[in-house]
Amino acid sequence: MKNRVFLGAGLLAPFVAVAFVTGAPVAMGEEADTSDDIEEVIVTARKREESLLEIPESVVALMGDDIDRQGLKGLEDIGFQVPNLNLSTRLDGFPNVSIRGLGSFGNTQGVGFYLDDVQIFSDASSRFGDLERIEILKGPQGTLYGGSNIGGAIKFVSARPDSESRFGRIKATAGDQGVLDFEGSLNQPLANDWGLRLFGFTVTNDGYLRNPNTARVNGMRTDNDVDVGASEESGYRISLSGPVGEAVSVYSSIRVSRFDGPNNTWVRELDTDLDHPDIVQTTTNPRHERKTRSAMLELTWELENIDVVSVSSHTKTASDRYSDLDIREEYLLDLFRPEEMEVTTQELRLTSTGDGAVQWLGGIFYSRYDETMDADLIWFGTEATPDGNFTGPLGCALGMPTCSGVWAGEMIGFGTETRTVRTPFEKRNRKKSHFGAFANATYGVDQWEVSAGLRFDQWSNDTRNYDSGYLGDESGIELLPRLSASYYLEDDSMIYATVARGYEPGGFNLANFEGENELFGFDPEEATSIEGGWKGRLADGTVTATVAAFFIDYDGRQIEYQAEGADGGVVEGIINLGDSTQSGVEGSIEMRVNEELTLSAALGLVNAEWDSGVEAAGVDLSGETPPVVPDLSWNVGVDYRRPMNGGDFIFGLQVSRNGEYEGLLAWNPVTNPSYTIVNTQIGFARENWELTLNVENLADEAYYTDVQHFPNFYLLDGGDHVVIGTLGQPRLITASLSYSF
Repeated sequence: MKNRVFLGAGLLAPFVAVAFVTGAPVAMGEEADTSDDIEEVIVTARKREESLLEIPESVVALMGDDIDRQGLKGLEDIGFQVPNLNLSTRLDGFPNVSIRGLGSFGNTQGVGFYLDDVQIFSDASSRFGDLERIEILKGPQGTLYGGSNIGGAIKFVSARPDSESRFGRIKATAGDQGVLDFEGSLNQPLANDWGLRLFGFTVTNDGYLRNPNTARVNGMRTDNDVDVGASEESGYRISLSGPVGEAVSVYSSIRVSRFDGPNNTWVRELDTDLDHPDIVQTTTNPRHERKTRSAMLELTWELENIDVVSVSSHTKTASDRYSDLDIREEYLLDLFRPEEMEVTTQELRLTSTGDGAVQWLGGIFYSRYDETMDADLIWFGTEATPDGNFTGPLGCALGMPTCSGVWAGEMIGFGTETRTVRTPFEKRNRKKSHFGAFANATYGVDQWEVSAGLRFDQWSNDTRNYDSGYLGDESGIELLPRLSASYYLEDDSMIYATVARGYEPGGFNLANFEGENELFGFDPEEATSIEGGWKGRLADGTVTATVAAFFIDYDGRQIEYQAEGADGGVVEGIINLGDSTQSGVEGSIEMRVNEELTLSAALGLVNAEWDSGVEAAGVDLSGETPPVVPDLSWNVGVDYRRPMNGGDFIFGLQVSRNGEYEGLLAWNPVTNPSYTIVNTQIGFARENWELTLNVENLADEAYYTDVQHFPNFYLLDGGDHVVIGTLGQPRLITASLSYSF
């Protein structure tokens, strides 16, 4: 959906000061396009600039003006815009994402996230801001992007420095749930055709979840912040670009982000009759503190008919995650997960730039991922005895003779003498690496274009459990081909067919079964996709439309699970559950009715089934639907902008429908019902000012972004499991004021 608004994001007070001190001239908003034609969209989905309507696969682009006007700041906001994209933030801060049923919510990645061609492994849920566009590439992207892109790729493309003019923007947003949001950008030309761009933001939010701090049975109360979902996030990005001599240009950026917010604030239900309460009853508010520092350097050599591009990056993230695993107001069982991640990537590619019939690119890629996890389970009301046994809940969980009857099912308070014992949960060093060599060539003759590509991808995973001393070493080589054919029709449209392959690497679980820590490995999952479709312009360029159908063969599908371990704690891992097939159709249309009004709509249908013979936990899954595959999704949009009183009246409306799907735990799923979200914006823009009222979830629809069964520790409520869910955003009303200069 393409809204006509000013590009860019706001800017913070320091940027304003810089602008006025340097005498920055006031920049007026962009002139409205007087043509009724829908503007051509250029993307880099195939690592070269191309028109969106000339790429032989499904690609969706959300433009910078849409992102800013509609307030698309979180992953869930993006997910609502694109059919067959199920996207939200997992409650431990990582993405939950599947595209066309490929990939999976939870610990499996499935879909790659990128910022300026740098893959993001540690903080894809961060807010990036000041974006030119977001590209969503559907289907396996193994040939050009390698592993961890089996379902597709989501690319954040930042606005780059402009060496010719000085401009910027400040934006302030406030509203319900204590939202206070300030962001800003500044572009500053430098000498010798260099440019500098700054972006920064800070936001606080009380959230919509509540911890009532219910009195425990011993009469004590906790003093948690009632706003259990409160968060604070801030960050900045500095980018610099310019020429070095006549043939070499440089683009570099540094970004820093900090997050302090909720972690695993699951809403706890006792059955599958989902009531969507906003109460989180925990002893301690679960929290997540994360800090990321990242730098990238892009060098481009423009040779005769060839560009040589080098992209280097280094990212370091440290995070502490604290969870109340029993999700109860009693002191029972908590989890502390300190983690450090360090990722280095390097890509070198050559791209043809001539006008001949053959266009090609090729290159090599390397990445190194180092991670250390030092996680403990924390047992309250437990202590060690001289004979090596444990009292309290840990002793009962292990069946020790010191187990007291009160812990066999009765509630208990600990008073002021509460004791705790820590037991290892995830004590690991994990080193993962990728090496890839890839090539793709396109040949065009008359109305035909044929493209073929191949990637050699070598992966390895070395994992050490430094608590038990167990080691795991797994590696493999994947060949990832891609073949497409396009035929351009006389009416400014094309039909195409594409076959592509992708995979997700294997790895190891650090599980605790029968009292022993062992490394349980899982194999890569693989997918082959066949897609055919039509793209084009209609009605003299005032309408663009796409239609696509696809079939996917999904082998060795990785599925996350949770279970109660031998020590009473939770076991979390990944297994290759089996094979499945997915098929479906998609369509989209955008129509510019006149200079003031643009309408859009998109639809996606997916049918997914486990293959015959797939079984788990004694349950035959043959013909059943795998987890997190919505059967139907659609959205419609209205964009209206009309001159009024020396400015522009602005109205936007987006309606999104997400279909029913089965939650995690494939053999014991909870059905997540379908839901519809309505967002709207109304505002007025005049010269360099803009005031907008934004309402998210106008109808106040109650929904979960994921649901699943979870172990019911100590059976305090009866039954082996409870249901947990991530409650979606209720109605949120905010107002924003922006100023362009």
